[in-house]
Amino acid sequence: MKNIQTIINALLGVAVLFLLYSRFFSNGESSEPGQPMAKKRTMVLSADSGNKMGAVAFVNTDTLLQKFESFKKMRESFEKKSMQAENELGGQMRALESEYMDVQKKIQAGTMTESLIKDAEQTLGRKQQELAMLREQRSNQLMEEEKNLSRKLNDQIFDYMQEYAPAHGLKYVLGYTRGGGILYAADSLDITPAVLEGLNSKYAGK
Repeated sequence: MKNIQTIINALLGVAVLFLLYSRFFSNGESSEPGQPMAKKRTMVLSADSGNKMGAVAFVNTDTLLQKFESFKKMRESFEKKSMQAENELGGQMRALESEYMDVQKKIQAGTMTESLIKDAEQTLGRKQQELAMLREQRSNQLMEEEKNLSRKLNDQIFDYMQEYAPAHGLKYVLGYTRGGGILYAADSLDITPAVLEGLNSKYAGK
């Protein structure tokens, strides 16, 4: 499921952003001859004080993936299908191995004619090819299922943030994960609990 986390990180904009609220200093020219030049004003970034400096916040994507109920249900459904496919392939593989061992025993016991041995080899070869095709089919189905899951998760988060961010005056909502592109995020900018509550409320039962 690593792809899911990669997609959600990309969705929320994993990047290092430097947001500067600056008041540009004057151009250095006096308004009238003989008047002192206006002093240049430089911007000073103060310590964080409750996100007063900019309309930016972040969501902890690790927490979001762990506690977003809609995603948990999608993940459980995917894992169930994956297990079913694994059991199906495993059962057919064991059956083919058992059939192969049975033919080997009969050959060693001398109870099979050359014609029967040739037929058995052809049958086993055909079943092996069918099993390989089935394995590829199930693998492709699971890959498509994972893409659909990722797309659905993407849509749910994106749609919700289109409502949440403007309603709270946010210009940027970043996706934070330990070891990701954001090296530091102040706790005062963390909106994960509020976003998580909103997502779970909006997509309850879906």
